[in-house]
Amino acid sequence: MLVLGSFAHADLQPLDDAEMSAVQGAGFVLDGILLDGSGATITINDINNAAGQNVPISVKEFYLGAAGSNKGANLNPVNIGRLDHPFEITLGKGETLRTLRDDGQWVQTTPSNLTVLEFKFPERLTGAGGQGCISGYAAAGSNCSSRAAERVDLGIRFDFQVAAGRTDIINLDISELVMDGSYLRLWGDDARGQLVGEARVNIFAKSMQLMSCAAGTANCTTAQEQAARTITLSNAFANISLGYGKSQPLLFDVSSNGQFMLELPNPVTRAANGSARPQAERNAIASDFYANAPRTNIVIDSLRAGSGSFSTGGYNFGYNAVQGLSINYLRATSRDL
Repeated sequence: MLVLGSFAHADLQPLDDAEMSAVQGAGFVLDGILLDGSGATITINDINNAAGQNVPISVKEFYLGAAGSNKGANLNPVNIGRLDHPFEITLGKGETLRTLRDDGQWVQTTPSNLTVLEFKFPERLTGAGGQGCISGYAAAGSNCSSRAAERVDLGIRFDFQVAAGRTDIINLDISELVMDGSYLRLWGDDARGQLVGEARVNIFAKSMQLMSCAAGTANCTTAQEQAARTITLSNAFANISLGYGKSQPLLFDVSSNGQFMLELPNPVTRAANGSARPQAERNAIASDFYANAPRTNIVIDSLRAGSGSFSTGGYNFGYNAVQGLSINYLRATSRDL
């Protein structure tokens, strides 16, 4: 399933220390992938509500395959990535890593003089040779390295039993999904004494459908009944930037009562050790942050709730976009139910 490195046409040869030191990481592609969990159920237990009652979550109908699967009904294997544009796991110096900004410029976002562990999807390109990130929708850009045959259909269904005697359902289907240019970078911050990082999450999809019932069950049998319970996003993409390592790394933490926390600290007010920054230093950090930190964009070419027709209780919200979003401070934490 995994194809590592490049094709070799000779016997394997041992590497000496000097040759080993030149190896910076490994690339791989996923060849002939098909996941079909239509007949399986995974139940997550031991999540309790405030009364101490178990709130089971059942994961059903998970699938991943080639585009054109008709919501998993016609699954075929798919190759994700290729040897000249693979997934990568690398160790690199912070000063050598680059991030592609919306204006097509590559910028350094990680601090210098440290080693960064990077998990990276196939890259987005600049110049000629790129592919349309969403087929038939130029606004999503044409700098993805993944070709049409390397896009995937993905679906999953969650059944929640929050209230006794009732099951709530979330059924998600995504067609022609590609995540080129996404990455996660991790390193240790001595001043904070913790693991920090930054992430770029790029999602391009021809359509995303979120349905609140299970096909074939009561009131969810006909196409009209299913459409009435579906939110549809067509030609949708998101470029989500979490962290700017030089001055606003993404912090990972766990509280004393076991809650997970993600935080993006204000990049200007205080240093990593908690001390207040001088005004001149604050001005320099702010100028760099607003000039170079990648922004977050979320674009939906067409958003429909229900059928999109007033006569059936639906509505077509049309084009929706949030572009150029800069996150100055963010703190997200898990909570007990």
